[in-house]
Amino acid sequence: MVESSSLTDPQLAEIYEWPPTLTFRLNMLIGSDGTTAGEDGTSFSLTSEEDRRILRIIRHDADVVVLGAESVRKEGWYFPPHGRLIVLSKSGVLPLETCPHPDRLFIAPSLNSALHNLRENEHKILCEGGLTTAKLVQQHVSFDEIALTFQDKESTAPDFIDFTEYQLHSELTEKTSEMTFRFWRRAAKPH
Repeated sequence: MVESSSLTDPQLAEIYEWPPTLTFRLNMLIGSDGTTAGEDGTSFSLTSEEDRRILRIIRHDADVVVLGAESVRKEGWYFPPHGRLIVLSKSGVLPLETCPHPDRLFIAPSLNSALHNLRENEHKILCEGGLTTAKLVQQHVSFDEIALTFQDKESTAPDFIDFTEYQLHSELTEKTSEMTFRFWRRAAKPH
């Protein structure tokens, strides 16, 4: 396994480069107990500096980041540098007064609404929602790529993903912690 900190940002960007076609990618941090939030109810208590560096690289070229309302309520607004944020929220109750880019925000009452709101030139779709949002997207769209950070050896991948449909593209480790960063791409279907 390669030590992630030994790689430069451009080298990591090459590993996580987006394909030119419509791509739904999941990016998620998994804790020891299989959840995506730590004791404080957020991912902040699970993450590391290296995990955040990889997250920034993955987000950099995303056209759209999709997440659930609870993630925004607990963690705040994190827009991709150039793209939009689509927040799934049945109630629409969000801290809009603190939103830094309301012009780049779409609040979707359903996943169907979110998918219909995607624009023709938006083909790099990153899902960062919690487990509920990720499961919903997987069931209705099916991810093309999956980037998971495992906090330690006890962390397990979500059971709603059939990893036999994917090929492991990259596996990195962080020597200052037990974290591993695994990245899968959907396997080519036989003709």
